[in-house]
Amino acid sequence: MEHIINPLYIKKESIEQLQKAWLNKEIFSHIVLTKFFTKEFHAQKEKELRKLFFKRNSRPDKYSFAQAKASSLHIFDNKELQEFISQILEKKIRAILGEAQYFSWKDYTLLSKEKSGIDIIFDFTENWKEEWGGSLIYKDDKGRYLKCMAISNTMIIIKRKTVQKYIQYINNLAKGEKRYILVGKIS
Repeated sequence: MEHIINPLYIKKESIEQLQKAWLNKEIFSHIVLTKFFTKEFHAQKEKELRKLFFKRNSRPDKYSFAQAKASSLHIFDNKELQEFISQILEKKIRAILGEAQYFSWKDYTLLSKEKSGIDIIFDFTENWKEEWGGSLIYKDDKGRYLKCMAISNTMIIIKRKTVQKYIQYINNLAKGEKRYILVGKIS
């Protein structure tokens, strides 16, 4: 079987370090892993992601973005991925519910609180510039925050307990560019 995860991350020592990092965060439990998928797998899934049927979803008082079903990508239901996340969290993961989203000029989400759980975010955005906006921000009830900028082939695992999140407004400097992410939830 072909591995989809960067071999550096699936070593026993790496898993142990990630388990410690998950438990020892001062702000809130999170892990950010760059160059997460193998190059081949990432390139293949990026092509498939861009071919999905995206539907605009807008509610001006809350959000504006496009979304699509991510099930055909077979990322969230991948057994290797589920086992990897289970090892880090030291908890059996049975299912990750997810969707594909893209954000372009004038898109955003406002600060929103969701029920407790764990977010799994995969970034598929190439050559994004921070000045365009579009950063994913998690903020706790004490005002502390984690800013996740667009970095392709990155996986973010974050625990939602007293945490709210939003995507910064994407301004006109982004022109025709799109920020692609997969958003999964473990409840």
